[in-house]
Amino acid sequence: MYFKTLDKKECSGCTACLSACPQQCILMQADEEGFFYPVIDKAVCIECGLCEKVCPFDKPVYTGSVTPQVHATYLKDEGQRVQSTSGGVFYAVAKWVIEQGGIVYGAAFDEHFKLRHIGVDTLDGLQQLRGSKYLQSYLGTVFSDIRQYLKNGRWVYFVGVGCQVAGLKAFLRKDYETLVTSDLVCHGVPSQQMFDWHLNYLREKEHGEITSYQFRDMGGWGVCETYTYVSQTRGRGTRKQWSYCLSPYLHSFMGAYNYRYSCYNCKFARIPRQGDITLADYWGVRHYFPDLDAGKGVSLVLVNNGRGAGVWEKIKESLVCRSSCVEDAAKENANLVHTTTMPNIRKTCYGMIRERGYKSVAEKEFRAQHYHRTRLKIFLSHTKLWGILRKIKRK
Repeated sequence: MYFKTLDKKECSGCTACLSACPQQCILMQADEEGFFYPVIDKAVCIECGLCEKVCPFDKPVYTGSVTPQVHATYLKDEGQRVQSTSGGVFYAVAKWVIEQGGIVYGAAFDEHFKLRHIGVDTLDGLQQLRGSKYLQSYLGTVFSDIRQYLKNGRWVYFVGVGCQVAGLKAFLRKDYETLVTSDLVCHGVPSQQMFDWHLNYLREKEHGEITSYQFRDMGGWGVCETYTYVSQTRGRGTRKQWSYCLSPYLHSFMGAYNYRYSCYNCKFARIPRQGDITLADYWGVRHYFPDLDAGKGVSLVLVNNGRGAGVWEKIKESLVCRSSCVEDAAKENANLVHTTTMPNIRKTCYGMIRERGYKSVAEKEFRAQHYHRTRLKIFLSHTKLWGILRKIKRK
């Protein structure tokens, strides 16, 4: 067995090579940081070279428009909008595909908080695909499953980060009229191992089990981490963090401390985008569209090609929408057009945790510089004292 690539910044773990291998001699194996890389069994390999031909990182293809339609938008249906972490456009597209008898693939946690891509074909099933998840999902044999559905003429909607969408298209090697894809504007992805360490940290902190976890509150831009627990000493409870600075995991994520090495070498954080429709939060939308109800989240949507435009026509009547442009959208969403820069801490991040433990690193390196001041400010902002202090400061 040997690694297909020795340069980790050149592999996103998209599984295109695994899915394309006619001998099934490629496995995805986790490294010491928990990131999966393709490993080839040389005893079975026939050296056909197909794994190299389908690698989207080695040979990226850009077929989308250099001038996509750009929209700030959200669902008119308030009941569905508040079940999303942004404006709910994913739900609108997914609902339309399911109504065509199709299947939707996206990232979902299993009962052990392992993030995997799964397919659902009911509106109830969509719930587990909704919401932001800030780590890399495991794809397994999803690409092969999708190809079979497409060959049978079934509609498929695949949602993933740019490298995953690129991997699917590279594996398929042809266009299917019933395939719709959405790429997500992505900072980068930590590993499942990093998230597992964080969950264990929370279990120790609460002296019990974590029963649910959300990276962001559903229905708006506010709470940054919510989880429920069953404590051995305090019973059941819910904890919310009102700033990403107060969660060591989210603080390290926002600081780009712990992404996959390929994320700092991303080939897909650019225009043209990989998906038929690009989805993101429209950060800074209040500057451009103060009339929009931004408190419950607003989606940034790029319609990148004819397939995306066709779907957009089917769903746009269910949306509140304003036309925008790439320049405005990218001002507070840099990863729409730029790759994340790797900070110095990245090279030692995972090693520090293995050496000292996650708790030690979380409470020192993964904590905001003014952590206690931030906690106090957030606490006061939710009390009458905050208004009083601001009045005193003005005087």
